[in-house]
Amino acid sequence: MALTHSLLAPGELTQKIGANAREARLSQNLSRKSLALMAGVSESTIKRFESNGQITLEALVLIATALGATRQLAELFMQERPISLEAIKQVERTRGRK
Repeated sequence: MALTHSLLAPGELTQKIGANAREARLSQNLSRKSLALMAGVSESTIKRFESNGQITLEALVLIATALGATRQLAELFMQERPISLEAIKQVERTRGRK
């Protein structure tokens, strides 16, 4: 999945995120109006987000919270950690700034 997103242009990625939010909303059987009330944002904010991906960070956090997706949002920029001793040994140790 990560590879797919890296091949998308920024506009395509924002549209994909909005579409994913729409799918999450519908899978929970929520209308835009009910999600707007739960999240504390306007219905037009949700419509705009789902249709073209445009949203403020604050509104995104509110919607993610209402949809139960805060874990995914919190992990957005997390670095992957090695999962085995061999992977740890293969990671070159760097010091200082790049």
